[in-house]
Amino acid sequence: MLKELIQYIKEYEGDNDLGDYLDTRYVRLTDQHFDQIAGAMSEGELELKKSSSCPAERFFLHFNETILFVNKLTEEPNAIYDVEMVQNEGELENEKELLFVSFSLDDDYAPSLKKRVASGKTADENLQQLVMLSIIPILKGFMVAISD
Repeated sequence: MLKELIQYIKEYEGDNDLGDYLDTRYVRLTDQHFDQIAGAMSEGELELKKSSSCPAERFFLHFNETILFVNKLTEEPNAIYDVEMVQNEGELENEKELLFVSFSLDDDYAPSLKKRVASGKTADENLQQLVMLSIIPILKGFMVAISD
């Protein structure tokens, strides 16, 4: 899935800037880490901070069947981060039915969907919105946790 996400980024960003991202950190959350972050968010154990307080300029975040490329370099006026996402919607372990979603985050982690058509599964805007909103809590929890 990482390879497909990089191809997706190349399609919209071009090859020019991709070399700048070769040093980008790749973080894979285990099920235990995912559960810890989700639990801490739901229990209010993490002190909410603005997304701009996150020290990471860019990173790949991989959990479950989702990989996010989170990048502070954005052209959106109200955005703090741009996020490119790929999620495997396949039912079986070796089956790939990829869904791509692009969005930006403001300082309060409010997402704003970007309209893009990509190879792979292209979903209607409602499905993209649902998928985007479903990953925001874990992304927010991760970003808050690393800013401590």
